Amino acid sequence: MDIATWFGGGAKKEKIDEPTKDDTAPPGRVAVRRVYTSDERVAALLEGLEGKAPPKIAEYIKILKPVIIPFVNISITVFNIIGPLYVKAAVLIYNFINALPLELFRAFLGLGLCFFGGSYCASIAACEAFYALGWPQTRSYLVDVYDSAIQVYEANQKDELKDEDGDGVPDVKQIEAKELLDRKVKMAAKAIQDPQKLSAAIGGLWTGWLAVQGVLRIKFARTVSLAISCSQLVEIKVCQFSVPVLKEFVSKEFVHWLPVTINSFTRAFFVYLAWKLQEVVSAVQSGMRGGLMFSRSLLNFINNRGVKSLWGLSLEEEHTYLDEVIGYAVAACGIFFQWHFGFAMPFPFNLVMFPMDCIEWYVRWSVTHGGQA
Repeated sequence: MDIATWFGGGAKKEKIDEPTKDDTAPPGRVAVRRVYTSDERVAALLEGLEGKAPPKIAEYIKILKPVIIPFVNISITVFNIIGPLYVKAAVLIYNFINALPLELFRAFLGLGLCFFGGSYCASIAACEAFYALGWPQTRSYLVDVYDSAIQVYEANQKDELKDEDGDGVPDVKQIEAKELLDRKVKMAAKAIQDPQKLSAAIGGLWTGWLAVQGVLRIKFARTVSLAISCSQLVEIKVCQFSVPVLKEFVSKEFVHWLPVTINSFTRAFFVYLAWKLQEVVSAVQSGMRGGLMFSRSLLNFINNRGVKSLWGLSLEEEHTYLDEVIGYAVAACGIFFQWHFGFAMPFPFNLVMFPMDCIEWYVRWSVTHGGQA
């Protein structure tokens, strides 16, 4: 789905500013309608929001409008470039995983845990909780949501090409933002063939996520408790030193907000530190777990191919220590790798894994704030 179409084609700036309907046009000639640009549609949405917002907020919207419009345009352009790439990468990875034997899949999964597990400690715990709480049902819900998304995508692709007035320009580029939004909502509603199944799937996923949040809050209770207790110990002193300095740079009507703001930033800082400590612990645990998963899955793959020994050494897991030797060696490499890069995803893997980073941030945020997501 090309998001630029919703705002008039992204970087396209020129426009044809002519009447919507020309009754004086000669017979057989199609009147040219106005083509809305991205700037115009974003500006129209902001004007509508500005008219409905409280006066103070409307004033800020008016001030920030010159910044918001180019920011939205740049975001649309970036999304249209990297979005299809992520979709293609996901399809390639999915096809690659499906083509692998189960043992090799587990071996690659072990390598991923070993070298990158600390960065995604919350996401990995969430996946394990989903699996333990009933993965087959969750998977069926995901398939239902995916099927509905494909239906909407295909309908949108057809809608993008419609030219009912025959002027050579798609109709979606010649209607205002509000009308376009209404059109897309109706299009999506018509495209979904079984809304009850979609509603049940979304409800089931949300219910499952609430249950997973409960598991995660228990699992990471020590991390959250550490952050909150540390911040409570220093909040008073931080306010005593910071408020007298900062109130000189803040308007008088906002001075009473300084303690709350400072406390929030202090708490956020300690939450960040607590999660960094959790990353270290999880990196060691996932490194050892992933290393053994890699070695044992690899040996099982070799055993299943009829190879039971090599150079006099048994390759069967029950009769050898080779799996521990290889597993702990790989674990040491994985832990050192994560420590070397600060328990963060190095370039260019960070670009590929950016969607997973967003999921990780959300999971951590929901766990830290009591699941009120």
